[in-house]
Amino acid sequence: MPLFSCDFHIHSTLSPCSSLDMSPRAIVRRAGEVGLDIIAITDHNMAENGQYAAAAAGSSRPVVLFGMELQTIEEVHLLILFPDFATAMEMQGIVYDLLPPVENDPDYFGDQVVVDGNDTIIRFEKKLLLNSSALSVNDAAAWAHAHGSLVIPSHIESPTYGIVTQLGFVTENVPFDALEVANEGRLDAVLPFILAKDLPLVTFSDAHYLTDIGKKRIKLSCEEPTFAEVAGALHCFGNTARSREKRAGESPP
Repeated sequence: MPLFSCDFHIHSTLSPCSSLDMSPRAIVRRAGEVGLDIIAITDHNMAENGQYAAAAAGSSRPVVLFGMELQTIEEVHLLILFPDFATAMEMQGIVYDLLPPVENDPDYFGDQVVVDGNDTIIRFEKKLLLNSSALSVNDAAAWAHAHGSLVIPSHIESPTYGIVTQLGFVTENVPFDALEVANEGRLDAVLPFILAKDLPLVTFSDAHYLTDIGKKRIKLSCEEPTFAEVAGALHCFGNTARSREKRAGESPP
């Protein structure tokens, strides 16, 4: 079965903290240059630019999945990968309505720009996207899973917006699909707080600049580069917290 190189944490011009060079077309071009087969656009609390990245890619590589990095009411970041654009936009509407009515200050936070596959500006988003929505981790994950999506807590070991930092542990009653690790050197410190030890550990670039795209990636064994195949392959991904704990000579709880 072929291996596909994947980066599922990439921010575009719609994220205010991202470079304005991160247009959908530029992301797709750079992803192809660095050998990525499948990517996801995961802007803060929005999914809109994903359609333009998919249009820019067309029938060529990389294949573009639709995603979002949702900020929950607990200030936890969740990567959500959607089975299609309609589902992504449905959740975007829910999240958008649950964001506080705070207007973006472009001079301070940066512009939030919807850009099409030809680098044409469609609009500037006025509501600040860096705030927490009123959705909880549990409710966000429940909605996503009920609509066939994948849920991956972002950079779990990070001192900001990581689920361990914010909640003190990885919740046991939420069926996450994987856990993203940004800095493996900090992972050992949070392993005792990860209750679901058999979840796959993944790493992505969290790219905010073109040069960051693909710097961290995973390879998934799939029949073809589709959402359904990615979902199945991710659940079989071999690098887990439990296996890491065993390699370290510790006994799982």
